[in-house]
Amino acid sequence: VVVFSPRGNLSQFIAGEVLAMPASNVVALAALFVLRPIAALHSERFPLMRSLSDLTQLPSEEARASQSVQEMHNDGDASYSITVSVGGQNLEVIPDTGSFDFLVFGSHCKIGCGPVHRLYNDSMSDSYEKGSAFTLHQFGSGDAWSSESYDRVVSGPAQSPRQVFWQVYSADMPILAMGDFQGILGLGPPESSVSIAERDAKDVQEELEYIKKGGGHVSEKQRKIANNYFALADHAKTARSIAADFELESFSICLRRASGSPGSLIWHDVAPEKRPPNLFRTIEVSPDELFWSAKLEYVALGPLPGSSESQGRTPIGCGQSPCTAIVDSGTSLIVAPREASWAVEDALHKWRALSGNCTDLSSLPNLEFVMGGIPFSLPPQSYVGDLSGDWSELDPKLQGFLPHLDKQILALKTNTDVKRQPFDACTPLIMVMDTAPGEAPQWILGMPFFRQYYTTFTFGQGQEPWRKSAKSMSFAVADSDCQPTMADKLLASGQEEEQQRMRIDMKKIRMPHWMTRERPPLGKAESSKGVRSVPDFK
Repeated sequence: VVVFSPRGNLSQFIAGEVLAMPASNVVALAALFVLRPIAALHSERFPLMRSLSDLTQLPSEEARASQSVQEMHNDGDASYSITVSVGGQNLEVIPDTGSFDFLVFGSHCKIGCGPVHRLYNDSMSDSYEKGSAFTLHQFGSGDAWSSESYDRVVSGPAQSPRQVFWQVYSADMPILAMGDFQGILGLGPPESSVSIAERDAKDVQEELEYIKKGGGHVSEKQRKIANNYFALADHAKTARSIAADFELESFSICLRRASGSPGSLIWHDVAPEKRPPNLFRTIEVSPDELFWSAKLEYVALGPLPGSSESQGRTPIGCGQSPCTAIVDSGTSLIVAPREASWAVEDALHKWRALSGNCTDLSSLPNLEFVMGGIPFSLPPQSYVGDLSGDWSELDPKLQGFLPHLDKQILALKTNTDVKRQPFDACTPLIMVMDTAPGEAPQWILGMPFFRQYYTTFTFGQGQEPWRKSAKSMSFAVADSDCQPTMADKLLASGQEEEQQRMRIDMKKIRMPHWMTRERPPLGKAESSKGVRSVPDFK
């Protein structure tokens, strides 16, 4: 019997296995090789097949079977959601690698959470359980006050019969008014939620000691607030995350490049080390990092298309001292330090002066950077696009992170009611974030990054079995169908295929929560705003 393998020369290995088999098994094995590709042969009756799969360096059928691909629905190129069942009710939920908790907007929230008929209704679920904890979540797009809840959660084939989540009962988030999503699924490292809660509790304890040392009196409200933070820290240590209950080792995210097109969230994705060599490049996440992040050593605008490499690049950041890059699927745009934003804006202004036209961005340079020692490149469509909407309807906090838009509107409009005019123009798709003195500058690689790179997030073991940490991030250039493509390096030209400009509704822009997160000091606890803005355990 001669066995032919289309995957490579495995004849010596096959011969050794075949000679030890009974004749009937050899005939059956030969038939299987003819009728099915090697990667599909992994029956319990044919152990040889699993060995052969391992040798091919392609993901085994068993590994592929564990994958589950969920479509990410595109909402105005500004956010993406997946369908998740909570208590038997289908909700649109944003997968957010930049946050840590699972929030569900409930029907008890009569104001600020969007259309009530679209929200989760715990009275309609026979598996709902009420928890005892209450807390505040602060996002870039607003605040949400939530109560601890438990219910059955299903996402694709993954499910948890009793998943803890925070049910929002009050919110100040204008973005919810459109009712496009009813939850936020934090996919950040669960171990980090404990670190953040413990840090907040430590800060509160230090404030209490400072008040006492100064001869001050700790009021009953301040004591209650402090106890709530201590209780939240204890709660974070025992709460089981989606990653733990779904038994996630890894997941991947990729967004298709065409404006308006969907993306993919791949649960239990094949480990990069089980893929063909040179397909992915991997960056280990430092144990000290709270987010899916890495060191950013260099950022520049690349050479103009058609020019020689000798004409050089224009550095715009991280050259003098390293920055931090956070890879965040919940942020609509790229976020950069102010100086880098100015550099991009200046390059775009000069380009326009030379007859640059936003209908064709191919003459703009790529945005190039080195992250974790690996070169990356984003095409112009990643940092320039169309923003539309009414500036006056934009959250004032968000306006502050888009200063170049304010200037552009004032330049285009001359009437006194300028900020109430509809706005529709091609502009840098970059938000500005300043860091405190002494802190490393931060970049946020938001949704534009996922349109270029298929990204796999791999968990490691945290301090407890149910608390996973960030182990590594792996990247491959994505093709037009959101599949990782073979590439020796990630510094792609960005011009190999035409990309449409993104057309983003300003009202739907999401920014990372840590851009506005602020724990109310105990000294302000007496104000009504301060009392409302703290977690409250019953």
